[in-house]
Amino acid sequence: MQNRKKLNASFKRLFRKDANLQERQLFARWFSSLDLSNGQIFSNPQEELQIKDKMEQHLHSHFFPVEQQTRIRKLPTWFPLATAAMLTIVAGTIWLIGMPKKEQQLILEETITRAAERKIITLGDGSVITLNNDSRIKYPKVFSDTLREVYLEGEAFFDVAKNKYKPFVVKTGKLSIKVLGTSFNIKHYSADQNINVVVATGKVGVKAAGQHQTWLLTPGHQLLYDKLNASAVQNLVDPADYIAWQRSELIFKDERLEDICKRLERWYDVKITIRNAQLKNKRISLKQKNESLSTVLKMLGIVGDFKHQINGRAVEIW
Repeated sequence: MQNRKKLNASFKRLFRKDANLQERQLFARWFSSLDLSNGQIFSNPQEELQIKDKMEQHLHSHFFPVEQQTRIRKLPTWFPLATAAMLTIVAGTIWLIGMPKKEQQLILEETITRAAERKIITLGDGSVITLNNDSRIKYPKVFSDTLREVYLEGEAFFDVAKNKYKPFVVKTGKLSIKVLGTSFNIKHYSADQNINVVVATGKVGVKAAGQHQTWLLTPGHQLLYDKLNASAVQNLVDPADYIAWQRSELIFKDERLEDICKRLERWYDVKITIRNAQLKNKRISLKQKNESLSTVLKMLGIVGDFKHQINGRAVEIW
């Protein structure tokens, strides 16, 4: 009985916030010994009652270990109220320290290239991105603790630093390209019908929004994702042909003249008009390096049987 009176008085002092150091330490030891709901807030009233009963049992056994072993004692009238108050403290403490920490809001930086311009970006994790002309990429200066995520519009070659604990993800259009450490090229301009992914080294996983399938690409594999039909095909290719732009090489392999002209517009910062509609679908193969626009158009004209005229930054083909 004397113990209960002392405990009752201690509780009252605790909730009046004038308990002494020894009493606060006593309650702190009891509180730290609790194993409630593994850091989870109560999901329903029944669970809350179960936790409350568990607290009462813990509290009684903690302060009356000897007496509880010999006989069952009726809890004093103040005990449910004190337990309810402690339950509120416990729930609040769990919410503050037990819930997962919200990751810090990431501030994105952006790098943009104009037509006829390329840039190299080194990210905070050591990954290197070569950004092709008329492109943009957004990325955090400091990555989160669990993920490295960037956003691409245009074309870029990625040489990703290896980190098996922190995947690297490129978001472009409806695609998410996920890797741990590898090198690959992505080409996706808004005017393009396809998103083009080519792997140079390592493995790359590609997933489209709203689809369950994941395409796994290894070196020498290309994924062409059709944005209109939400479908994809894989091809075996020579990665060197798709990253030749880094070496200032233009390589066209059985490409439509209209698509070739789009690349030339970005490469030389010009506007090309094809006067003859039948020429747009003419397919041409050609390889050029460090040549002037005039030379490239002349060679294309020989292969594709067309003429051209350059007026400043305006080009006409017929």
